[in-house]
Amino acid sequence: MFAVSFETAAHRFTNLSTTHFDIPVHFMKVNVDGTITKAYENDDVNFPTDSMGAIEGQRVCRHWTARVVFDIPDRFNPYSQYTDTPTGTYWCTSRVQSSASGEYSVSLGVPFNQVGYFRGRETTSRSQSTCPDPKCCRQAPQELESRWANTYWPTTSTPSSLLTTLPLGNFPGVDRTEVFEFLERHNTIE
Repeated sequence: MFAVSFETAAHRFTNLSTTHFDIPVHFMKVNVDGTITKAYENDDVNFPTDSMGAIEGQRVCRHWTARVVFDIPDRFNPYSQYTDTPTGTYWCTSRVQSSASGEYSVSLGVPFNQVGYFRGRETTSRSQSTCPDPKCCRQAPQELESRWANTYWPTTSTPSSLLTTLPLGNFPGVDRTEVFEFLERHNTIE
């Protein structure tokens, strides 16, 4: 309606609702892998944090609207859901957006007692999250864990903010000979 993206509208609403309407809200921008890239809350929703208290870079619960929206086939309309959490029930609406670096979701949510003001409040979609309890979604189901025990070695991407502090060239702690010998042993190109 105002020729702005869903993200811009949600971000602007977060500012307006807090300042002018006294509506507590939360806002999230989440990559398709569940990593929070931008977040704000004044409604006591329990965002995941690292040991220093940072929200950005943490993975949001897979039961929250910000992650569920990626599995919804309708990409033209916002997806709304109620989520029961340890700090209360929240209504949240989310939409998938695209950029040159891939897809991400933008979510805007409020506590249950504030939902009367929002379009999408009539949704019957509901989820439950007990995060930060690891049993909620951080640990694999026992049957999968048992099946793949001792047969995997996951690697993760290093956050770019961490890499910027390292010197250029060889990375400390990496033995290039070991890396190249490993590649030679597993070379399937020839």
